[in-house]
Amino acid sequence: MPDLNSQTRLHRRFNGLCSLKDLKIFVPEAVIMGNAATLSCQFELEKATLYSVRWYFEGEEFYRFVPKESPPARTFPVSGITVDTPKVKQMGTGERFGTIDHVSHCFQCFPQGTQSDATSVTLRGVTRDLTGQFQCEVSEDAPLFHTDIRQARMQVVELPKEDPMMQLDKTHITTLDNFRAVCTVGTSFPAANITWYINTKRIHRSPYQRITYRSYEGTPTFSSLEMLPHSQVLQDIYQSMPPFHTSLTVMCEISILHIYTKSAQQRILVSDLVTTISPNLLGLDGSNNRRKNNGDPDNSPLTGGAGLARRQPRSLLYVLAVGAVLMHCRYGAALLLTDRASGL
Repeated sequence: MPDLNSQTRLHRRFNGLCSLKDLKIFVPEAVIMGNAATLSCQFELEKATLYSVRWYFEGEEFYRFVPKESPPARTFPVSGITVDTPKVKQMGTGERFGTIDHVSHCFQCFPQGTQSDATSVTLRGVTRDLTGQFQCEVSEDAPLFHTDIRQARMQVVELPKEDPMMQLDKTHITTLDNFRAVCTVGTSFPAANITWYINTKRIHRSPYQRITYRSYEGTPTFSSLEMLPHSQVLQDIYQSMPPFHTSLTVMCEISILHIYTKSAQQRILVSDLVTTISPNLLGLDGSNNRRKNNGDPDNSPLTGGAGLARRQPRSLLYVLAVGAVLMHCRYGAALLLTDRASGL
């Protein structure tokens, strides 16, 4: 049975000799389809020398960098991957190979301005097939050949070719009406997110705020919004509205990860429940009014009258209140005249 203390001392000695540390991988979270993507791998070797850097996609090696080989970079065929390989020049006698003084510590053993080297690799014209896991594996040279590996995921995004469109079932409502809006955006990968707003207030799904979302691969993305008058958002907006006519701005915002954002919006005219009643129906049209309106018996805007209804429409409650006050005054005046006649 091996001595535990001996194993501990050997482990400490091994860790002391190991110089490869702080390995970090940097892979774009999202790249637009057809663009280039640069992946990088950073590490420290201290006193050790670099043996190799290998890149894998979903477990398949597609790029290898070995400083001691000539040329140091090699690519391997993997479906969908095109590596932007550097143009390696023939080195003359006594000419240095990299940007580090000693070739054994070379981290970038290509002429400056190239796209792929010991610490990075550039992929040209990425396709949707390259959505997945990338791994960077770094090994130090003899005698230990200590190896470490890191991985990260990249998403290739296909943007929609058409701008988002919105349709409304109503363009004019009252505060007691419901309405429905539909937002559609073209085919994309991954499917676009659709977020709804009314007057800059974000709308969340609730019993009075009904939101549906539908997306299938290869087809446009669709979302609908149905707002009922008891919606808390609408109630808050209506309470802060000025009297009579105003409007709602309905907007759908389209987003794909952090690289695509567009929106579509339309306005809905909102009017309060206004009822205009002819004053003569409430007994408010005296003979003076008839003479001033050139014989217009009902003071109606349709016949050219310039009375109360034409100057400014009033709410039903307001008109009833005014009518009640005037009727009370007329009734009081009639009683006074009767009393005086009796006294005579």
